[in-house]
Amino acid sequence: MKKLVQRVLFFLKEYKHGVVTVLLMAVIADILFIRYASDPITFSILGLIVVMFKFYQFTSKNIFSLGIIPLVIMSFGFLLDPASFVADKASVWLFLLIGIGIVQELFLGRNHETA
Repeated sequence: MKKLVQRVLFFLKEYKHGVVTVLLMAVIADILFIRYASDPITFSILGLIVVMFKFYQFTSKNIFSLGIIPLVIMSFGFLLDPASFVADKASVWLFLLIGIGIVQELFLGRNHETA
């Protein structure tokens, strides 16, 4: 069991960009391809994002920059159809990511730099 944990941690450290890319693709797939509102899917992906960003010690600035993706999708969704389900899901993701970034900034305070 200990070797399995070591292998998983090695994989996560070695393939950081791949793991973050898979999480981004999961958010985009949830917005664009899942045509129903599913809280378990949304909160599972959000939980993985929080755990991985905590594991990689990313700052709230990284989470806010991740929020650009749903913002762009939401903008195009509103341009094409103001009442689209895609725009609604993108706005939910934007709200969740901004909320997680604010909570991380307020309680963890990783971005506080001393002069």
